[in-house]
Amino acid sequence: MGKSATTGRRAFAIVSDSGHNVPPALWRSDDYREVPFTINFGVDGSVDDGVLGLDEFADLLDRYERGAGYPTTAAPAPGRFLEAFRRCLQEGYEKILAITISSGLSKTYESALEAANLLRQQHPEAEVEVADSQTGSMAQGFLLLEAAEARRRGFSLAQARRAVEELSSRIRFLATFETTKYLVKSGRARSVQHLLTSVLNIRPIITLRGGAVVLFGRVRGRMEKAIDSIVEEVRHSRNLGRISVIEGIAPDLKEMLVQRLTKALNLRRDQIVEAKIGPAFLVHTGKRAVGVAWEEKREP
Repeated sequence: MGKSATTGRRAFAIVSDSGHNVPPALWRSDDYREVPFTINFGVDGSVDDGVLGLDEFADLLDRYERGAGYPTTAAPAPGRFLEAFRRCLQEGYEKILAITISSGLSKTYESALEAANLLRQQHPEAEVEVADSQTGSMAQGFLLLEAAEARRRGFSLAQARRAVEELSSRIRFLATFETTKYLVKSGRARSVQHLLTSVLNIRPIITLRGGAVVLFGRVRGRMEKAIDSIVEEVRHSRNLGRISVIEGIAPDLKEMLVQRLTKALNLRRDQIVEAKIGPAFLVHTGKRAVGVAWEEKREP
């Protein structure tokens, strides 16, 4: 794990689960430690999130959808976080900042807290801060990038956590899907389970509120109308900061969203971070999913 420009007592390691979706071009693998979700296939075993490529995993999902035993996802066990924390200590980092997916979506935050307590008992010299992102995907990814920037600027561990949590309060997220059947299968979005999109031709738009998935709106008709609604909501944001478009495996939807955002917001394409969700999220969204994460900057 590469050390920051400011080394010694003020340097800290960054640890996260695999839910952040930061594109490899923005995030070197040695910049942080990643603790993967587990994807369970019932009696057929399990696999760590990220072991299979997204296209390969999507093909596997298609086969399971036609048969029995649709896969489920599980939070990393505390032991997985403890292992990552110990590796950080071995690399000379006594200070660790862990940033997890929202506690309203997963027990990952609880696992990281438990691991942090175990580490402190075993290594009293260790300092571990665990931040609940209250979000996921590239909204969480922006928080990791903020932590890396705080480390580069020489922030203390406590200062970095405060910076991450402050940014979390200003990050927004909207996503839409062609069908909610995957969300229904996963049980992660009770508030939208009553939408029978295959029958009613309704496209749900979801957001994260209080760290949990809630229904933001619904649009009848083509996905294009749902995308237009998302663009309009982003357009109304004041002091737009960082922005990302996230897709499952839906290049046409991503392209439509990117093109409409650049036009509506007068942005260059390279100002938008284009990201893909990971396999663990694909279980819950299906391939035909697209969304936006963006920052509302503080008032000057």
